[in-house]
Amino acid sequence: MASLIEDLIGILEEETGCYKLLLEVANNKKDVIINGDLPGLQELTKQEQELAGLLLRLEKKRISVIEDICLVTNKVPGEMTVAKLIELLEGQKEEQGKLIVATKHLTEVIEPLRDMNKMNEQLIGQSLEFVEFTMNAIQSSKEPITSNSYKPKGKGYQQNNSTNFFDAKQ
Repeated sequence: MASLIEDLIGILEEETGCYKLLLEVANNKKDVIINGDLPGLQELTKQEQELAGLLLRLEKKRISVIEDICLVTNKVPGEMTVAKLIELLEGQKEEQGKLIVATKHLTEVIEPLRDMNKMNEQLIGQSLEFVEFTMNAIQSSKEPITSNSYKPKGKGYQQNNSTNFFDAKQ
């Protein structure tokens, strides 16, 4: 069981490292969104996807190790939590302490990452609202004039609105 706990702690530490990298990417993403740097945003999104893939693999390994621990301790895998595992390690203070530290470090990284992701989501939402506002303003400037304007000799004014701002034939 000791080797399983060491494996779990190693996986948690690797996950913490990945989440730290994701936090750096999220911080950079905030600046890129504010500056409107689309190529930079695409690059950061690519980095996020790579890290997410790595985290998915680590998560599968973690679940496998938890299932093995549950098999050894005769517990149900779906009900096993870190708190319950820490309780099970009551007699093994060194492993228990390492597990506590590893989970503490992981939560210390996840909390700011969650906050940063919420802020980036709001910034992207605001950017999209601005783009939509701009698109509406451009379109409304191309609307036909519906006022009572007349040309000389009493003929009504009609605007030819056959030109579009966007070329739909691309």
